[in-house]
Amino acid sequence: MLEKIFEEIYFHLDEGLAKRSNELFDIKDLSKLSVNHAQYLEVIKNKGRPTLGEIALALNFSKPSVTVMVNKLIEQGFIKKVQCEGDKRVFYVELTDLGRDLIDLQLNVHREFAGRLEKVLEKEEIERLVYLLSKGLSAIKDRES
Repeated sequence: MLEKIFEEIYFHLDEGLAKRSNELFDIKDLSKLSVNHAQYLEVIKNKGRPTLGEIALALNFSKPSVTVMVNKLIEQGFIKKVQCEGDKRVFYVELTDLGRDLIDLQLNVHREFAGRLEKVLEKEEIERLVYLLSKGLSAIKDRES
């Protein structure tokens, strides 16, 4: 039962993101973006200017796999590599304006979803939902540690 509702929420949010993305971005290959791509963009956003190794560590992927995906995201214009001034062997990965716009769009879709829930739920229901989701999130984070 819980799995089904989370699956429906996920697909609803994903569908909303795809629809909004197509409206706002003129990118032919946007439909080819996967959850995996989004994970990379989120890691890069959260870490600021990570190296390929830091991305690999955060996602628990091999460095060669990360290199392939990073190159795809560079080709699509979502990220760029910047060479370290102090050590020319090191490259940092940064979001481009397009990458930041896509992350912002994703966050806006999530905020709109939360806003819709707030409109149909009573204050006590919202508090209970936040409590339960926070409890679940803590359990997930504890398991990952």
